[in-house]
Amino acid sequence: MAMNCGIECIKYLLFVFNFIFAICGLALLTVGVIFYIKIHDVSSAMGEGFPPSVPIFLIVLGAIIFIIAFFGCCGAIRDSHCMVVTFAVFLLTILVIQVAIAVYVYIQKVDETKIESAFKTQIFDKYYKETEAKDIVDAIQSSLNCCGIRSSSDYSGLGPIPGTCCGNAPSATCTGSNNIYREGCGTKISDLFKTALKTLGGVAVGVAIVELLGIIFSLCLANAIRNDERRAYRV
Repeated sequence: MAMNCGIECIKYLLFVFNFIFAICGLALLTVGVIFYIKIHDVSSAMGEGFPPSVPIFLIVLGAIIFIIAFFGCCGAIRDSHCMVVTFAVFLLTILVIQVAIAVYVYIQKVDETKIESAFKTQIFDKYYKETEAKDIVDAIQSSLNCCGIRSSSDYSGLGPIPGTCCGNAPSATCTGSNNIYREGCGTKISDLFKTALKTLGGVAVGVAIVELLGIIFSLCLANAIRNDERRAYRV
């Protein structure tokens, strides 16, 4: 009776874990999608900065985690030793992958000088020459509240200061200097990449801790199920 009570308690804990685990999977997926959308176009256009494979890994990992959480629930409901152990093995595999991703993310360093140089040569210098470059710069200036590479003076000799440097429409221009954003986009983009790396790495580590608890719970449940099966066989 006590052992049955123990199994039920472990099953309940595993259910709670899988619910949290599923939320963690959705969190990874959501964070990956958000940062992929925010930085992919800029990073691809510059050819420097943030490794786009990181958010893609998190998107895929988040989807897999969500599916595995459902698999773990089925194993607990059916009292299947094989399914629960398989669930634990999957968790351990994902845990190792996430730790590797977290380490990779944390050792990445954002070189602000390279980002400024890439932003200048690949995008900014083409602002008044190519529509695609103009759209990217306008989008960056509007979303990050920045102007030029280091300041609005970067537009000297190129043309008028675009409206996106002061909160206006891209087709407008900035008149006067009071409303023009003071900070350059090179610094803002570097800060965005740094924040993305720290956030993605932190989320990966946080989910890894939850997964470690899940491995412990699932192995305890698998052991309890196996012991219960052995006692039933002896009787």
